[in-house]
Formats: sequence, structure tokens, C-alpha cells
Amino acid sequence: MEIWQSILLAIGGNTALLAVLAFVAKSLFEKVLTRDTKKFESDLKAKSDAEIERLKNQLQIRSIEHQVRFSRLHERRAETIAKLYGLIVEALWAAESFLSPIGWVGEPSMKEKHASAMNKLVDAFRYFDQHKIYFDEDLCESLDKLLRETRSLVIEFSVWASYNDAKLSNDSAKQKQEAWLKNWQAIKNDIPEARRQLENKFRSILGNLPEVAKSQHVQ
Repeated sequence: MEIWQSILLAIGGNTALLAVLAFVAKSLFEKVLTRDTKKFESDLKAKSDAEIERLKNQLQIRSIEHQVRFSRLHERRAETIAKLYGLIVEALWAAESFLSPIGWVGEPSMKEKHASAMNKLVDAFRYFDQHKIYFDEDLCESLDKLLRETRSLVIEFSVWASYNDAKLSNDSAKQKQEAWLKNWQAIKNDIPEARRQLENKFRSILGNLPEVAKSQHVQ
């Protein structure tokens, strides 16, 4: 065999070997790459699912915390309404007793009735003023109006009530009776309507019970 033929054969054999090695290397690389890619995708999906689940749990916890806080706020608001309404009713009773033209044996004096009505009105207004943050502006205006109008009726007639009937002239006695009757009609006709509207607003607030609170009551 000629020398140049031997060189060509050697070169050709090495080239074939290199080609085979390159093919094998490429196949191994592709398999490794495929395997690593699938593992990466699997790990990425697992981490993504875990993160999504963690976020869901956080959102659920925050939602429950929000509902619990809202439920507690509603309960506190309900307690405030209950106490405030009780104070208002007591004040209205005392005002009505003071303005009533009908007296009973053994009843407190007009001076005592007046003091009781004023004290109870002050108690109701102070409690309302300290807790008005629980109510919207419209309801606050209704509460303020009811208490102030009742107080005005009591104060207006208290001026006449301070006079001794025996010392009044016929004309003054007549004016006293007219003022008494006017304020009595107001406390019996106008105030009850304002109270009814207030009660409806309170019932509307108490009717908006949160879901958490509903479930607690059901249990």
C-alpha cells in the first residue's frame, strides 16, 4: 500500500471515530438536558403550587380575621345601641312624667320630676356624644334632634312650673295651662314619631349581622 493511501485511511478512520463520538456525546447531552429540563419543570411546578397554596392560606386567614374584627365591631355597636336606647327611653319617660298634666297621689314633686328629666337627658346625650363614632351622620342628626327637642320642651315648661299657681293672675294661669298642654301634646305626638324613626334605623343596623356572627348565633 502506498504511503499516501495509508495516510488517507488513517485520516478517514479517525474522522469516522470522531463522528461516532460526537453523535454519542450529542445523544448523552440531549438526554441529560431533557432530564434536567423535566426535573426543573417539576421542581418549578412544585414550588409554584406550594406558593399558590401558601397565598391562598394567607388570604383565607386574613379574610377570617377581617370577618372576626367586623363581627366584634358589630357586637360592640349592638351593645352601644342597646345602652343608648335604654338611656333615651328613660329620659323620654322622665320628660313625659314631668310634662303630664295628670298627677297622682304620692308622686314626686314637679321640681323633682324636672330634675330627674334633665339628669336623664344629660346622661343620654353624654353617652350618645361619646359613642357617635358608631353611627352615620344621618343617624347622629336624628339622635341629636330627638334629645334636643325633648330637652327644649322640658326647659320651656320648667319656667312655668317654677311659679306657684296660687300667686299667678288669671291671665298667667291661662298661659301656663296653654304652655303645659302644648308641650304635653308635643311629647305625646311629635316625639313618639321621631322615636319610631330612630327605632327603625337601629333595627336596620342590628339586622345587618355579619356572616361570622350569624354562624356564632346558630351554634
